[in-house]
Amino acid sequence: MKNVFTFLLVAVSAFPCVAQTSSMMALAPPEKPRSQTILALPRPTLLQDNTKEEVFRKNILKINLSSLAFDNYSLSYERSISRKTTLVAGYRFMPETNVGSLPLVEKVVEQLEEEEDGLVEDLNRSTAANKTYTGEIRFYSGKKPGARGLYLSLYGRYMDLDATYSHEYDTDTRTYVIPIDGNVKGLGGGLMVGAQWLIAKRIAFDWFIMGGHYGKMKVDMNGRTDLSTMTAEEKRELEEDIESIVDDLPGNSEVEATVTNNGVTVKGNAPFLGIRGLGFSLGIAF
Repeated sequence: MKNVFTFLLVAVSAFPCVAQTSSMMALAPPEKPRSQTILALPRPTLLQDNTKEEVFRKNILKINLSSLAFDNYSLSYERSISRKTTLVAGYRFMPETNVGSLPLVEKVVEQLEEEEDGLVEDLNRSTAANKTYTGEIRFYSGKKPGARGLYLSLYGRYMDLDATYSHEYDTDTRTYVIPIDGNVKGLGGGLMVGAQWLIAKRIAFDWFIMGGHYGKMKVDMNGRTDLSTMTAEEKRELEEDIESIVDDLPGNSEVEATVTNNGVTVKGNAPFLGIRGLGFSLGIAF
């Protein structure tokens, strides 16, 4: 904590006033000198200004409370590198979770249960686990020092996702359920607008207003199962069916599915899209 004190020194000098009269006649007895009069003024006084500059805390350790709705555990550390500029390092972790059991997804599923039975079943058959690393530089506005006020964030993000998904495919003769699992890695960058306040002496509230990022994902997934009963035409149609899932994403996708008697492989690149916003964190400033 940095305290700034301003000192004001008032210097006052006192000058004596002397009045003396000398004799005009040589023989006259000397006149007693008049007493010297000194005007006493107050001694200089030291005045102290107790005004203090607001606290400038350089470090904030935060937890993202809104990410808990997705069973994500997200921590970040923010460090001031100048009066209104900071660097932020974030880490998010989600253990292997059934996608359909996520609290927010469950609410969506309740609305779609009658209209999209297939989607609900797909979500209930899917699992995901991920680790995400985020680096930011933030530029704050406002007159108060430190990481307070509206900010613009420039950030980069790296994602490492492990997923399983049961792909159901119907032919004229039977229904195949293909368990697909693998890894998806994404790297991208973007912008975000937010605001942060010190709502108590050491408690920070960080509100992510709106932002988003764009980049590229590398897809590497496999589905090991017996597909020897499929005809060549059915295998080609299955490849097109799997590739169409990624093709629906905005941007350019280059994903290729290969179907053999032993199963399915899916490899290639796809857009890495994400939205950051409508979330908040609480932190300890020190």
